[in-house]
Amino acid sequence: MVLEGDTLKFSSYDAVQDEIGNVGGIDIRRRGPEGVQSDISIRGATFEQNSVLIDGIPVNDPQTGHHTMDLPLTALDAQRVEILKGPASSLYGPNSFGGVINIMTKKPAGREIEVKADGGSFDYFLTAVSASTPLGPLNNRFSCSESRSSGYMPQTEFNIFSLSDSVTAETGFGAYDFFFGYVKRDFGADSFYSNLFPNEEEHTDTRFFKLGGEIERGSLTIEPKLWLRRHADKFMLDTNRPGWQTNYHTTYNYGGAVSFVLENAFLDVAYGYELSADTIDSTNLQTHDRTRNAVYLEVSPHLSEGLYLNAGVRADGFSDFGWELSPSASAAYTVFQYYTIRASVGRSYRIPTFTDLYYRDAANIGNPGLRPESSWSYDAGLDYKRGGVDASATFFMRNAYDTIDWTRVNPRNPWQASNIGTVDTAGFECSAAVEPKKILARIPLDRIFFGYTVLDSYRKHDYLSKYALDYLKQQISAGLEYTFLDFKNIWVLNYKKRIGDSGFLVVDTKLSKDVRFKGAVAFEAFLEISNLFDIEYSEQSDIPMPGRWIKAGAKYRF
Repeated sequence: MVLEGDTLKFSSYDAVQDEIGNVGGIDIRRRGPEGVQSDISIRGATFEQNSVLIDGIPVNDPQTGHHTMDLPLTALDAQRVEILKGPASSLYGPNSFGGVINIMTKKPAGREIEVKADGGSFDYFLTAVSASTPLGPLNNRFSCSESRSSGYMPQTEFNIFSLSDSVTAETGFGAYDFFFGYVKRDFGADSFYSNLFPNEEEHTDTRFFKLGGEIERGSLTIEPKLWLRRHADKFMLDTNRPGWQTNYHTTYNYGGAVSFVLENAFLDVAYGYELSADTIDSTNLQTHDRTRNAVYLEVSPHLSEGLYLNAGVRADGFSDFGWELSPSASAAYTVFQYYTIRASVGRSYRIPTFTDLYYRDAANIGNPGLRPESSWSYDAGLDYKRGGVDASATFFMRNAYDTIDWTRVNPRNPWQASNIGTVDTAGFECSAAVEPKKILARIPLDRIFFGYTVLDSYRKHDYLSKYALDYLKQQISAGLEYTFLDFKNIWVLNYKKRIGDSGFLVVDTKLSKDVRFKGAVAFEAFLEISNLFDIEYSEQSDIPMPGRWIKAGAKYRF
């Protein structure tokens, strides 16, 4: 699935993290709005069991998955979001139990300036600017944005500043691109990690560098990549006790890879090698490092029209956990022109994060004896695509082994990390997107979409589970878009029911007007309301989310 074009342009959300949560089967567990901090779950996998990429480079945080969605992007950077559900370790390596989210950034495009400003409830204010311009043989795009709010309750204030720079070049030796992203987040963290300490506070600093190339030699494409991600975190467990349980963590993930893609009339072959390292320097977790080597091979033979076959295998060797093998196979076949049946199977794995292994404070205790967790996943489904209708249905199952979770026997005890054993998950998801005007031009609706997911995880237990058994049991995402008197109106409904609660329904809406002048000049004004009916709800550990939030703003491009 891909989110791009008008879906992102007219979205009711400024933060990519919030927009992804509208996709069926994806559970964004936010601790606050506007991308302050989010955990992501795909098909019931925990926030540690999914891969997140920027331009194809994994950005999962080695300290903790709570920082993986600290995306070093501005409010104007996302070009499209590619979503792959199901096991993907055979191609992307660790963490890909539930799936993969790949955020593709905008590239420089001639001369263009874009300015955006929002304001609204809770003293919210956002400003963003982006400028693209040619610089001799190079094309450059620079962006920056800042958002802030005084908070919807004590200890929920935030200030987020981000900037990015993207450079592309076409040479006789191929196309090359460079991307740098930076984001600094300062925010109140009321009960983010423990209900025992409500006055938490956090400050994070994320920097991301990527250099990539694409060299074409006949039917062979070579793609070299280098990257570095740095994440710094200052966490205060109780702001009423300065200096007590204040932790500083700095992690680095860096590496290089080269991939080869060979395409011809008989088959497509992709193979490559990757070398990377993770390090941490922490006042709590101390100093640790590990390295990883990886090789992979993927083959897609062309046997007949309408038949797609794919088989892949990847081997990752860790300096501290040895080797992990991730095979996968998938098939799809188009029947009756508009219908496609498909199935896949694959193995995924995850090594413990540094927090899983070494973290210790009054509310959480890590375990240096943890083993890697793994899973086998299976799915089968049917897709239908014709004219203005795009629909799909999928059954999936995952058997996870040596599952890592944080548990405790009662709410007064600290959370402790452990391998809790086998967790089996099964579910069903379906979705449909309809563009009525492609079916009948007189219908006054631009788009209708609907998604439904239901799943269940099973394990006998006599303890409280912080993550693995606290999952989204049912989810309905629905919405419609229509244009009236040149105004575009979007309605989005999200119903979520977690295991053990009664569920909640949140309704968001956005009204916008897009005006185009001569040339490439465009102006958009909008009014949006999140949580229209002002319901009380939480997405993570009983942390309250905001009530009704009204925003208005404008975007100007020339």
